[in-house]
Amino acid sequence: MVIEMDKRLLSMALALTIAGLVSGSVQASAWQKDPDSMVSPEKVVTSTLLPAPDVTLGDQDTTIAGFADAIVGADDTTSDLADPPSSGTTFWVDNTPLDGDCPQATFVLIQDAVNASGPNDTIKVCPGTYTEQVQIVGHTHDGLRLESLTPLAAIIKWPAVDTPPTEHVLVHITDADRVSIRGFTLTGPFNSGSCSADRHEGVRFENAFDGRVTHNHITLIRDAVPSNWGCQQGDAVAIGQRLVTEPPPFGLPGSARVDHNVIDRYQKNGVQVVNPGSFADVRNNTITYVEAETSLILFRAAPNGVVVFREAAATVEQNVIRGNHWTVPLSTGVILDEAPPGSSNVNHNQVFDNDFGIETDTQMGLEISHNSVFDHLGDGITLCGDTLSGCGPATQIIVRKNDITNNAGSGILLFGAESNLLKSNHIANNGTPTGDTTDGIRVDATSTNNQVLDNHMTQNVVHDCHDDSAGGGSGGTANTWTGDQGDTQNREGLCKFATTTP
Repeated sequence: MVIEMDKRLLSMALALTIAGLVSGSVQASAWQKDPDSMVSPEKVVTSTLLPAPDVTLGDQDTTIAGFADAIVGADDTTSDLADPPSSGTTFWVDNTPLDGDCPQATFVLIQDAVNASGPNDTIKVCPGTYTEQVQIVGHTHDGLRLESLTPLAAIIKWPAVDTPPTEHVLVHITDADRVSIRGFTLTGPFNSGSCSADRHEGVRFENAFDGRVTHNHITLIRDAVPSNWGCQQGDAVAIGQRLVTEPPPFGLPGSARVDHNVIDRYQKNGVQVVNPGSFADVRNNTITYVEAETSLILFRAAPNGVVVFREAAATVEQNVIRGNHWTVPLSTGVILDEAPPGSSNVNHNQVFDNDFGIETDTQMGLEISHNSVFDHLGDGITLCGDTLSGCGPATQIIVRKNDITNNAGSGILLFGAESNLLKSNHIANNGTPTGDTTDGIRVDATSTNNQVLDNHMTQNVVHDCHDDSAGGGSGGTANTWTGDQGDTQNREGLCKFATTTP
């Protein structure tokens, strides 16, 4: 059942995209939802019109658009939060005890040291390759610190066969709070045999809160057999237990800070956050999918950098996210859907060279600000509230001070989105000269009551400023355009100094 579901999802996405390209009904970069991150059908409803966010938001922000002087990626040292002092016992692990480099070690296996540990203990792992899956289970391990003695020199490698056979996670934290994983190389590949309902994942927090994953290299969290790359699994870091069926019911929640990691060569998602009560602080990571290694498999899983949905919340900040591509444009750098209103933000990231940049749908009260979004095959930032596309209402979202350049789709696309604020973005050199399908800011006919303020647009194709809606707003649209600058527009009254070319 799981195998057929996974393959059916991928076949549907590929068939829809290819059909659109062949018929000419959509552009090559036209956005659609990843079937693996669909929202529950009961949420795909027409929105109730709400007031747009306060237009004065950001007035005191004098920094330039984009991530400006913020330090992004895993190499940052300025925001590296120190672990609290340890108050417990320190255990040592060395799987080569005869070489004399860790004479204090009393354990050969990491799991044995975990089993012996108690609250607030520390386990230091000496250099070596540890071919084992590690399970940290129960509140007797609250506050446990699992550390590589030498950064990245202790390697936790997936065994050839899941051990035990029902365990599908390399490092699994369950019912244990404040657990930290620091300085390891965590590596696959795994050998699933087929698609599994319980996804294979690198690190998972499940009913475990306030954890931390920091300064690790998490790599090759994918199947050892390329023919299984189409299975919807292989998330490098997972916050919350994801059930195979759409909720309700939901899986168990979790929370963790995921910071200063290099995450690459995964099968599905770099970081995935799911379920009510789950929260992830995802910051200063370098997250990279390597398409060149997987493109031989047409029906592989469509990868994404960071995915937050099923009512989870997250801060996604100061990351470098790149390389997420599928057979045709479907993958996205950051997806954030269904978070509680006002709970989440995506800011100061460098998101580039994916199929699409940043996407949100079925979402109220999110801030997307100070990101540098460039070199995508599709749109830079997408807000979708269009029910025909599987989106619930996208409303009261703030898109502010982003630098959006050189994307083959539109810089910002509003697709059935209502009552949002687009303010002070720099948008240049986006679009594809094939039909009137891309623009700097493109607002479709069903997007209404949006405030489009003080954006600077130039050299976008087809228009810098484009609004297909109709109503009592600017230029006869259903939206308010104020203080925007552009060279071209599709109707009068949108942008200052713009030439109108319908």
